[in-house]
Parts: sequence; structure tokens; C-alpha cells
Amino acid sequence: MLEKTAPSSGEGADVALVARNLQFSYSPSFSFWPGRVQGFHAIKDISLELKPGETLGLVGESGCGKSTLASLLCGDREPTSGEIALFGKSFKSLMKPSRRGLAKHLQVISQDTLGALDPRRSVGHQMLETLAIHGIGHPSSRLDRAAETFKAVSLPVSALEKFPHQLSGGQRQRVAIARALVVEPKILLCDEPVSALDVSVQAQVLNLLLDLQRARGLSLLFISHDVRVVRHVSHRVAIMEAGEIVETGPTEEVFANPAHPYTAKLLSAVPRGRRGKVRQATAVLETL
Repeated sequence: MLEKTAPSSGEGADVALVARNLQFSYSPSFSFWPGRVQGFHAIKDISLELKPGETLGLVGESGCGKSTLASLLCGDREPTSGEIALFGKSFKSLMKPSRRGLAKHLQVISQDTLGALDPRRSVGHQMLETLAIHGIGHPSSRLDRAAETFKAVSLPVSALEKFPHQLSGGQRQRVAIARALVVEPKILLCDEPVSALDVSVQAQVLNLLLDLQRARGLSLLFISHDVRVVRHVSHRVAIMEAGEIVETGPTEEVFANPAHPYTAKLLSAVPRGRRGKVRQATAVLETL
């Protein structure tokens, strides 16, 4: 069974990420019917906190607004209203004069590694480019830094010469993790990072993320529709439905005694006793 190291706590502990009263509406679309044009409220008054060294799982069905919330928390979109801060610094201050200040605190690991990596350049070139953009290290030392980061995610140094299409899905996800880590952020926003991987590879990547968290004191915001995975990796969990967080608390408490009907509905939808992939997935994750 997975051992989750307790995050730092106490009165003096800082908050890694805090969001207060976030709201986001998509612009209204055109309609032939007068009076029926209205925007879509994707995020409705969401507040959350992520502590240093903690994994906060955000779980909900597809279309509930998880990825929209992620885009707000990483600065891709600006909220309609509300505030976000990292380690006590506001997003606005971190994003001036550019987003590089934000990127040094928070990095994103997404599901679509082929979309996140440039198919025309080797992954080593992309690692060096990331270091150059952020002005990290002397040009002569950047290749060594990239190689060390590849070793940290259990990739051979020779993989630096590969192009994305020459790597497996699990290897590409490790490259994405390495590219995020090379700028030494304190927060990783993981948006469905293992949902496109085979079950056994999922377990390997989850193990890697948790090992890196312990070694580097990372805070993880882990977004997924997979209740089983979120339960195994998260210290706390937030349940999201239709753009709102309807329940939050310590993972085992929430899943053992759900207070909101939607949480109970999510848990009841997890297949139990079905042969094949679900049973195999449970067995693999329980070995973590």
C-alpha cells in the first residue's frame, strides 16, 4: 500500500497555493433567439489551499470544470473574479513583467505529452531551451543539468537525443516531468497525468511523482476523474461538481464517510469485482 508522507504543518507553515472565491465565465455565444444569449459559468466561487509538501486531489467527472480550474491556477486564463497567490505572492506580481516568475514556482504536467512536446526537436534540445528561457545556469553547464534531471526521473542520458515520437508514452511523460523539474519549481499541477497510460506504467509514474515529492518537498495538485488513483496519492481531496467544490477534507475521511450526495455517487460508480483491467489496476496500485 502506498505510504503518503505527511505534509509540513503547524502555525508557522506557509501555504504553497491559495485560491479565494474564483469565478470564471466563458463569453456568451451568438444566438438567433433574442434574450437567450448568455455566458457559461464554468467556475463558481471556488476556494482552496495547497500546503507545502502536500498532495491535494481534485476529482470529478468529465466536464465538471477541472481543466478550466487548472488553466486559472497556472495562469493560462484570467479569472472573472477572485484571487490566487503562491507562497503569499499574488499572481499579478509573479506574472510581471512576464510569466517566467510564475513558472519558476509552478509547473504543469498534462495528459497530452505529444501536444506538450515539440515533435520537430529532440527532447534534449527542449530541455536546454527551457533552461535558456529562464536564464538558469551557464550555457556550458546546462547539458549536465538536463542529464542529471533525466537520471532523477529514471531516463537514460541517451534519451536526450530522441525525438518525442521515438519514445513510449511512459517515457514521454517522464520527459514532461523532467522538463517541469529542471526549473526547480515548488508546485506541480498534474492534470490527468496518467490517464493515457497503461495500468502498470501508471503505477510507475505515480511512484516517481511521490518519490520526487518526498525528495524535493514538492506540493502536488493532482487532477483526475479516477477516484481510485486520487485516493491512493492524495493527503486531502476536493470533490468538484458542475464548477463547484462540494466537499473537501482528508482523503480517507471523505471517501469512508462522504457527506455530499455527489461524492457518494462518484464512489458508487467505481467498478468493484469486475474482472480484467479494473481488478488488475487495483492490484497494481496496492503494491505502491
